[in-house]
Amino acid sequence: MGKAGWIGTGAFAVLLALLLAVRTDSGPTVPDGPTWATPTVDRDLMAIRHDTLRILVLRDPLSWEPRPGAEVGLEWELLRRFARATSVPIKALQVHHPDSMLALLQRGEGDILACQLNPNGFAKDLVAFTSPYRRVAPVRIHLRPDPAVPAGKKAAKGTDTLLVSRWSPFLGPDTSFIEMEGIVLMKDTTAPEELLAQVAIGNRKEAVVSDATAAMEFKRLPQVEFGERLGRSVPLAFGVRTNAPELLAALDAWLTAPDEQEARDLITKAQNNVAPRGSMRSKFGTALRGDTISPYDSLFQVHADDFHWDWKLLAAVAYKESRFNPDATYKGAHGLMQLMPTTAERMGHDSAGGVDSHIRTATRYLAKLDTMWRRQVPNSDQRMRFVLASYNAGPGHILDAQRLARKLGLDPLRWEGHVERALTLLNRPRYFLRPEVRTGFCHGDLTFWYVRDIAAAFHGARVTSQDQAALR
Repeated sequence: MGKAGWIGTGAFAVLLALLLAVRTDSGPTVPDGPTWATPTVDRDLMAIRHDTLRILVLRDPLSWEPRPGAEVGLEWELLRRFARATSVPIKALQVHHPDSMLALLQRGEGDILACQLNPNGFAKDLVAFTSPYRRVAPVRIHLRPDPAVPAGKKAAKGTDTLLVSRWSPFLGPDTSFIEMEGIVLMKDTTAPEELLAQVAIGNRKEAVVSDATAAMEFKRLPQVEFGERLGRSVPLAFGVRTNAPELLAALDAWLTAPDEQEARDLITKAQNNVAPRGSMRSKFGTALRGDTISPYDSLFQVHADDFHWDWKLLAAVAYKESRFNPDATYKGAHGLMQLMPTTAERMGHDSAGGVDSHIRTATRYLAKLDTMWRRQVPNSDQRMRFVLASYNAGPGHILDAQRLARKLGLDPLRWEGHVERALTLLNRPRYFLRPEVRTGFCHGDLTFWYVRDIAAAFHGARVTSQDQAALR
């Protein structure tokens, strides 16, 4: 072979080094050594002012998250406030691996690390850290015990495997929970939000997240138990190159300013949700009792017979929607069954017909939804849940959840433990922007409880009726 037809060993090594040097954020194969251990550029605040402040971000609700027409996330919002105060343009650059983030910082392609960074974590001794902007503690998460979902296989006796993301601020000297007896800690390569989602759909048994994540997520993911605190809290800070003292000083002055501390506390508190429900078992199971459920029982019975529905299901829907108040209004919906005006008009509602027409119209709509799902979900008990979910959130969102469930390896024909779990993921861009999701964002946690509450009330009413019949 001629000289032009081969590359010698030394030339190949040089070429490989050059190819690796131009990598950006594609994975963990950024080479060790000077390319990411120390800065290779001289770029401080003065140079940034004439250019753009580039933030290297982790995709996570507490760091940075892209939404249609907006970028959100606690760390991003804080740094955007800094950029406005400093009168410098700002840009987010998403990174997929800690090593890649360090390489991009040291090469000057980014200026600040924003990834819920513990100064004693993976970047210790490699970057300069700002003053802490908050503290977080590790929390164990797992699926909540659920009477509606059969228990899966149990882990080996005496061994709990806790997964923790490579990005976790708890990987470092402060991770006292690692030494807890009986715990095997595994580093997972996925981002924290994705690891949380894997627990939420049942693909992972247990994991470790921060109490800040728990405060934000327990309402959005009702199937997840955010359990006990596993160790002491650690500080979170931003990281900059060690040769950018002006940028570091400006960040510290801004972070410690009293007005900014007050604003930061308000932003942080705004991300927390209300206290979680204590049990997966709905309290609606005892809501409908007695021979008479409501003043409208005769109307429920007439219209349910016309459309082959059990009238107690209509009563359960009305109780959940309005507590049997025919004058109720909420976010545009109205009446006993909380119909939206467009739906009521499409189903032929006659406002002069009063409650009778309102119940007839709602029953027609439920029957139409049942017809829509009949071919896809042949089991009548399961189909009822798909129909109720569609009545609450709209059939488009439930079709999205069914398609997403199939992609995630869940059963698209079963509601509890399967499609309902996929539905709870549709409130986060990582999922509602996927190609199989066509209707976009959905408050899946609300529909999760809606279906369970009505199913529990319906079951309670039927059991009560059967008990009463047995006593006669």
